[in-house]
Amino acid sequence: MIRKLTAWLLALVMVCSTAAALAAYATLEYKSSGESVVSLQKALNALGYSTGGVDGKFGNATEKAVRAFQRDHKLKVDGKAGNATQTLLYNLAGGGNASAQPTATPKPSGSSYFGGNYATMRYGNSGSRVKLLQQALKNLGFGIGKIDGKYGNTTKQIVSGFQAIHGLKVDGVAGAATLKMIESLLSGGSAPAQPTATPKPTATPQPTATPKPSSSYFSGDYSSIRLGYTGSRVTLLQKALKSLGYGIGSVDGKYGSATQKAVTEFQKRYGLTADGIAGAKTLTKLEQVMTGGTAAATPTPTPTPQSTGTYTTLQSGSRGDAVTRLQQALKDLKYDVSVTGTYDSKTVAAVKAFQQRNQLTADGIAGQKTQQKLYAGGCVTGDTQLPSGEINSSISAPSKSQIKLLHWFNDIKPTIKGGQNLTIYDPASGLSWTLRMMSLGRHADSEPLTQQDTNTIFRAFGNQNTWNQKVVYARLPNGTWTVASMHNMPHLSGSIKDNGFDGHLCVHFLRDMS
Repeated sequence: MIRKLTAWLLALVMVCSTAAALAAYATLEYKSSGESVVSLQKALNALGYSTGGVDGKFGNATEKAVRAFQRDHKLKVDGKAGNATQTLLYNLAGGGNASAQPTATPKPSGSSYFGGNYATMRYGNSGSRVKLLQQALKNLGFGIGKIDGKYGNTTKQIVSGFQAIHGLKVDGVAGAATLKMIESLLSGGSAPAQPTATPKPTATPQPTATPKPSSSYFSGDYSSIRLGYTGSRVTLLQKALKSLGYGIGSVDGKYGSATQKAVTEFQKRYGLTADGIAGAKTLTKLEQVMTGGTAAATPTPTPTPQSTGTYTTLQSGSRGDAVTRLQQALKDLKYDVSVTGTYDSKTVAAVKAFQQRNQLTADGIAGQKTQQKLYAGGCVTGDTQLPSGEINSSISAPSKSQIKLLHWFNDIKPTIKGGQNLTIYDPASGLSWTLRMMSLGRHADSEPLTQQDTNTIFRAFGNQNTWNQKVVYARLPNGTWTVASMHNMPHLSGSIKDNGFDGHLCVHFLRDMS
């Protein structure tokens, strides 16, 4: 049985490779040229990765842009635009292939832009009303990207930015108040008045609060704001940082230590001088990110003072400024730790708690991924109540006698249909999850059934989304176990709205190569 499984796994790798090749993009690399390179350059530029022009020649600038895209999206960073890189690039840029045309935007109905329909839209929704919303945001100058009628992460972030700019509740949900504000601005209305400046302490220099027009978040006023300042411009700054997921605390118009820390983390994230002062460069960059400009592309994390190009791994017994900074960041997030500069047992316990709550390997060692997550902002805090059963590991491993070698076209596909569930067991991690099948062609397009299943899959794939195939055991709807392979990269469309997985994944079974 083991020999058969081994032989089949080798065949499966060949099948998956052949299947990918049938619809693959030819690899483009340094010195490539032609229309394919033109399409590549256009897509990269559309997503904010500058190629220095669109000339159809794969030169140094194009290679640098490809590397940046690969690094930001956790792909193999080799500067070559292979199938995985181009597939993801064109899906994000709009269409799933280089020649895809944008979907036509529906026209508004009735006497108002939204036709008097202000029903709430939120993450996971799709359809013509979402297209209307996306087109409206684009018309107002927000970098919404592709108008595809899908309320995904990009749309949610842009809505949050719009809400922060116009004094609305920042939740990323397009409710009646948000939709009416959009409609008002499209018809030539004005933004709401800004909050009155809070009186400043006598000894503190205070910049003049300037009401902002709807065309610019900071009204073109990029004079520095720093620790001790108060007023409406501080409120604007805090709202902007909060909408982007930084732990600002309360939006109170007071530039305190929490605001200073959030500004510092924003500056580190985008390669600015990390001094905690919101000067012209910081405010300009923040404004670009808020409106979905090209600055929103996630840059390489800034290293800690002890490292060169990467975070220094910290563990039990480590000492110094990097440990002090780590402890302070954990303490600010309400984890039980003392700021001593020594990586003691209490710090190990706090790091483990942070890792568990933020879906990282809970080993108590603050390595690259742990520090990236900690300093990026938007982390799960120590006092947050997590749902029970976050990781699903309730399914026992099938025995060798239970696992059958089944052919996709002959044995499996005729017995299943879209809408049925697959139970997956990963022998490498011992984790299990449930998938719902969507459509059945050369493989099973599927998606996680619940948010819990999405969390489990993410953990099983090393806390990342990747196109790399993992060999798993799959229990079919009739109870039979067989061998399969799958990736966990969300792409194209999905049908389950509350599973936290923006698209679907593919499950492959044994089949002929033809």
